[in-house]
Amino acid sequence: MKYKLNGPRKDKVKNQRSLKVRLLNQRGARCERCRYNKREILQAHHKDRNTNNNELENLELICPNCHAEEHYLENSWLNDSRYNGGVLRMVRN
Repeated sequence: MKYKLNGPRKDKVKNQRSLKVRLLNQRGARCERCRYNKREILQAHHKDRNTNNNELENLELICPNCHAEEHYLENSWLNDSRYNGGVLRMVRN
């Protein structure tokens, strides 16, 4: 899929970048959860999961690992009881 150069996708990227710069300047270049310090990969997380709510108190600057834990860990298929409470057993042939 192609995006128009001046379309909504470009505006969203600019907005996300400006949010990240504001958070970096305000809070420093570390993950607010684990203190990882690679500013290039930090991401803005919306605490209420509403991506339209860009109030600074709703945003958290976190690393990709913490962001993945926030969004995906609780819903992982590995937590399904059919997989022994999240621990897969090795099967030998």
